[in-house]
Amino acid sequence: MNAIPVIKRFAVCGALPLVAALASQPAGAAAWELNPSVEAGLLYDDNYRLTQPGTEIDVQGPVVDAALEMRTLTETGEFSFTPRVRATYFPDQTDLDTVDYFGTLDWLHKGQRARTEIRGDFAQQDIVNSEQPNSGAGGDLGEPDIGDSGIAFVDNRRRLATLRPSVAFEVSQRHELQFGAGYTDVSFDRQLSGAQMDYAVADLVAGLSTRVNETSSFIARLRGAQYDIESLEKTNSYGAELEWNRRTATDTRSYLRAGAQNVELQNGDSEVAWVAGVGVEFMAGRNELFADLSRNVGPSSAGTIIARDQLRVRWTRAITPRLSLLAGLRGTDDDGVDPESTFQPRRYATGDVGFQWFWQEEFSLRAAYDYTWQEFRDSGNDATSSGAMLTVLYQPQQRRRARND
Repeated sequence: MNAIPVIKRFAVCGALPLVAALASQPAGAAAWELNPSVEAGLLYDDNYRLTQPGTEIDVQGPVVDAALEMRTLTETGEFSFTPRVRATYFPDQTDLDTVDYFGTLDWLHKGQRARTEIRGDFAQQDIVNSEQPNSGAGGDLGEPDIGDSGIAFVDNRRRLATLRPSVAFEVSQRHELQFGAGYTDVSFDRQLSGAQMDYAVADLVAGLSTRVNETSSFIARLRGAQYDIESLEKTNSYGAELEWNRRTATDTRSYLRAGAQNVELQNGDSEVAWVAGVGVEFMAGRNELFADLSRNVGPSSAGTIIARDQLRVRWTRAITPRLSLLAGLRGTDDDGVDPESTFQPRRYATGDVGFQWFWQEEFSLRAAYDYTWQEFRDSGNDATSSGAMLTVLYQPQQRRRARND
């Protein structure tokens, strides 16, 4: 299948309602919210590029992370765009200084029987961050990211761009048809075999959701994808999955998923890869918890298709109205889908713990410690790093209106 032209047509069709909706809005009909966030402080890491013992590079210096969410909400939908910039300066290692740029676009329109959404993401960043994601990186519940290789010992930058239009049609009180598409393009300033290789992914998904009761539903999905990795022939995959999900009035969300994908290999054969997921996100008293355990298939910047087992956990506990405990954990286990590939299985884990103290409504102080470990199995090359951050966060009280969910 040639999925890229199909997805381009899908994206155009998904963008047309956006143009029409914006054009139909009278001037000044929707109020805009501006939600800024600025974090500045000091960063320390004793093995910044996560290299083997004896080759560590330690860094220390100021870091600044600023973002501005621009959001408008109407009776039938919402639109938001968030540019973000992150910069570091290391007086003793100026060659490691970076300025990274990000952008997120989210548009939602809800009609009487149809719901349309378009999401776009852009990132241009140093590979220290792109190939060593922290515990807070990744997508929503059930939507983990995949693609990092864990290799960051060279000076390089990565560019990532994604576009994901989707539409859902309510065909009856209990049934809903869901269609989606996606295109992801990843490229590097310079390519390094087995570490930073350009790749692109185009995928299509179709599903039928059946509502069991007011809070729960079952979804049956069909998926198809095309993988285009630099220096390799394009390959396809297709599969199916079943999912149960639940969302309560208190916004507690949970899901359980199982399925399989048939992945074409470079030699013309194919391999069946199992996919699965289970997760929950909720608020209970003083606690906020996000936990997601998943198995997914996709390309890696190492230049091959991998199966990734991934755990993501984030926990916040309000000790007092002004003081909160923050903790996060991320663990991945990557293995090549092709049993004949030369890909070295990789294990990666990173965790952090810290505190956030609000001394004023808009200002808070954050202190955190993080630890990272990585192993490429069968090579005996383990690497670890420890780091710490002390920052001040400026974030005005956001009186956000609820989404049109």
